[in-house]
Amino acid sequence: MSRVIPPDVALWLVGYLREQLSDEPGLQVGVRVPDGYDGSHPLIVVRDDGGGQYDRVVFDRSIGVTVHKGPRDDPKPCRDLAALAYGVLTDDRIGYMAGSPIAAVMEDGCNGVYPASGDRPECMYYMTVAYTAVPDNLNHQ
Repeated sequence: MSRVIPPDVALWLVGYLREQLSDEPGLQVGVRVPDGYDGSHPLIVVRDDGGGQYDRVVFDRSIGVTVHKGPRDDPKPCRDLAALAYGVLTDDRIGYMAGSPIAAVMEDGCNGVYPASGDRPECMYYMTVAYTAVPDNLNHQ
């Protein structure tokens, strides 16, 4: 019997977004807002909200992405970066990238970009993307 390990789609997407958006000055991408983040540079946070396993080696993954950039009273730069990130994350070529755990983009689970509210001083936009993904590895025991 084989052990199936769910894919770490969020971690892979962090590296992918860093690579694809490398022209954005000062951009940081991670799986959480860093301690002490003050909004002085753009930040993209990728969160894996999980999903079901509908075949032995196929997983649904719902990903939430928050883009932070600039002051709340000047939303255009943040919205533009969020829209670009959405385009990168929903490009159907994502499944063909080296090391990608993504098998397909599930368009009906892709939503946004939306302004996000909160008590933070910077502008924030939010989106969701959905994928089918394959395991990180198979461990035959």
